[in-house]
Amino acid sequence: MHMYFVFSENVTLLFDFWTVQTAAGLTLSLLVVFLLTVLYEISKVWKSNLLTRVLLTLPLTPDPVPSLSVTSDPLLDTDPSPDGESLVFPVVGHIPSVYRWWLLHSSVALLHVAQVVLGYALMLCVMSYNASLFLAVILGSALGYFLAFPLLAQYPPAR
Repeated sequence: MHMYFVFSENVTLLFDFWTVQTAAGLTLSLLVVFLLTVLYEISKVWKSNLLTRVLLTLPLTPDPVPSLSVTSDPLLDTDPSPDGESLVFPVVGHIPSVYRWWLLHSSVALLHVAQVVLGYALMLCVMSYNASLFLAVILGSALGYFLAFPLLAQYPPAR
């Protein structure tokens, strides 16, 4: 294996089964690596926007669970509980902020793991020392950032 950049059609990427030996295979591999790099750059902006949304929408203190208080049964005209106290039923469809925070936090964590995996896979593609794959990563990063940059201004900065 070369320890310097070369322009070659013969390269093995990431796995044993991804062995390229033709110009058509190299072109397809360049396109895949290019698109994965664009996706990586867009996912970085997506994560930034998601984190901003989390910070802007979640309250600093947990909110109480709203409830419907039932004091009597209008059909039977009797108290719903034997001791005369009202029954409290949570509102259907309401998600308390603690659960919402965990859902959003889990989403951000999964997105972070996907970014790490994709970033290391792209790094290993560059470490194949194929100069055309290196250029595909550089150009994909440039195009991905160019396409994703306007999305950075979509949300105001966190307070």
